[in-house]
This record gives sequence, C-alpha cells and structure tokens, in this order.
Amino acid sequence: MDQIDEFASMFRRAERRPFVHETVPLVRVAIVTDGDADAANSIRERLVTFVPRLSSVEDWQLITGDQFHTVQELTDRLTSDTPDLVVTFRHLHEESLIPQHSLGVYVDVMTQVLAPPVLLLPGTGRQPGDFASEACDAIMVVTDHIAGDSRLINYGVALSAGTGDMWLCHVEDDAVFNRYMQAIEKIPEIDTEQARVLLGRQLLKDAGDFIESAIAELQTRQTGVAYHASVVRGHRLQQYLQLVESHDVHLVVVNTKDEDQLAMHGMAYALSIELNDRPLLLL
Repeated sequence: MDQIDEFASMFRRAERRPFVHETVPLVRVAIVTDGDADAANSIRERLVTFVPRLSSVEDWQLITGDQFHTVQELTDRLTSDTPDLVVTFRHLHEESLIPQHSLGVYVDVMTQVLAPPVLLLPGTGRQPGDFASEACDAIMVVTDHIAGDSRLINYGVALSAGTGDMWLCHVEDDAVFNRYMQAIEKIPEIDTEQARVLLGRQLLKDAGDFIESAIAELQTRQTGVAYHASVVRGHRLQQYLQLVESHDVHLVVVNTKDEDQLAMHGMAYALSIELNDRPLLLL
C-alpha cells in the first residue's frame, strides 16, 4: 500500500497545468463616469495613451453621470451593451465617502455581476485622479492561486504596451500555512518538521512551475517585455504592496470573483482599497 501511495504521489507531482495563451478581445469598451461627455472623452484619450492597444477599439460606449441613477440601471445597460472592458472609478454617485474603507456600491456590484473585467482608475467618481501619462510598461499580475489561472496573465498581456516589465506573482499566505501545520503537529504519525519542509516546498513549486511555463510561452510571443517571477511565502497583503511599490507598477491585475461567495474576493478587495493611487484591472 505504501508503494502504491508513493507512486500516486509521484504521478500527481508530475501533473502540470501549463499556461494557455489566448488573445483577449478588446473591441468594445465602456467608460462609466460621473462627469459629462467632455470628461468621458478626456478619459478615453488618456486611456489610449496608457494602453496603446485601445487605439484599435471599434466601439467606445461613454456612459456619463446623467445617464444612470441606480446600480441596477447601470448594470442592466452594461449587460445589454456587452463591452469587452468596463472603465470606471470608485464611489460613483457618492458625495459622502471614506475612500480608504470602501470602493462604493457601484464598483462592488459591477465586479461581481458583470462578465467583462473592470479597469478601476485612480480617484473617485466626483474627483477622478491622474494615471500614467505614458504607455503602461510595468504590470503586475497577483494572486494567491496563480497555478492554472491563465486568464489573469492573458489580460495583463492584453493591456501591456509591449515593452517594459511584467511581474507574475504568487504569495503563499503564512497564516494559512501555519494553520495547517498546527493540525499536522497533532498527528503523531506524521513527522512535523519533514512535513513543514516538504509541504512548503511543494506549495511554492506548483506556483513556480506554472509561472515558468507562462514566461516561456510569453517570451516567444511578446519579445519586447521582460517577464519576472516572484513566488514567496509571507503575509499576502504586505508582500503584494511591497512588490507594487518597489517596482513602481503602473497596473495591477487581480482576480475579484470567488466561487463560494457573492462579495469580492478578500485579497482583491484589500488591494483595491490600499492601491487607490494607480489603475487596477479587476477580473
């Protein structure tokens, strides 16, 4: 039986979910703002500078503040218009707000009920902030389960200027790891120290192998970008914030949907609150 278990473990270790490259469609883009048509057009012009690929967008849908008054009204319109990307700000139609504690009800709902990703720009609906006046050439894809998540990386590539740097990052949360180790410590049949080393190594290896396959594939397709891997264990939020600041990242790509809950994925929400000074792509 031990030999069978050992063989099964070796077989599972050999299994890999390689990165799958797919071209992301960006034909129809919706801009949602509290401002008027002039403000929406100004945002569009800056977006094309920031993401050069958007210069080929065939259909720009400019939704201004006077064209929606409720969350349902806005989400119904966006569902009907079927854009490939929604661009907006925190705290639409909110005057009394605490930006460091919330994204606003419109963004909260849009990220959960809409199929297209949401590009969240700095600032708020009432007071839009500045974002990079140059092409986006420093992108970071962050997740706590990057292995197998090709979609995040493909969207990062889609919004890249085709030059600069892209970081593919995975942080294995120390708090979660330690909780499992505390359970293992109570099982006398398991060597705790050996389990600590082997489990920690395998968790990082899974993410590292996937990122390695992604970089190998992307280097054959987008040769003007330098790709970097970061696979570590630590405090997730602190590690990601440190990575973003140390690399002066222009755009952060993060997954917001959680299969087990209606609210935004916890890590994505925390990052969205903290990183209010730069664009975030919320998938």
